[in-house]
Amino acid sequence: MVVEMDGKSPDGKTFKQTAKFTFNPPKGFDMEFLSGPMTGTKHTHTYTPMGEKTKVEVAGDFKVQGLDEQATRKAALALLEQLFNEDNAALKQYK
Repeated sequence: MVVEMDGKSPDGKTFKQTAKFTFNPPKGFDMEFLSGPMTGTKHTHTYTPMGEKTKVEVAGDFKVQGLDEQATRKAALALLEQLFNEDNAALKQYK
C-alpha cells in the first residue's frame, strides 16, 4: 500500500511525504519512505506474541534530510515513541 501523508516538523512547517507499506500479517510490516524529508528511510516492525503482551521490534535505516546521525536517531526514537503511545491508547479502547 502506498500512502501520502501530511507531516509537521518541529519548527511547525508542514510537508507531504509518501510511504510504501508491505504488510506481513500477523508478523509485522515493512515501511519505506519514497518522498519527503525521510526519503530513503526503511524500517521493519516485527511482532512477537508473549502471553497477554506483544513484543515489538523495529529495525531499519533512518534518514532525515538536514539532520546528522545523532539528531536523526533522536527524531526516529521520538517518532516511534509517539506512535507507540498513540497505538497503545487506541488499543485500550478495544478491551
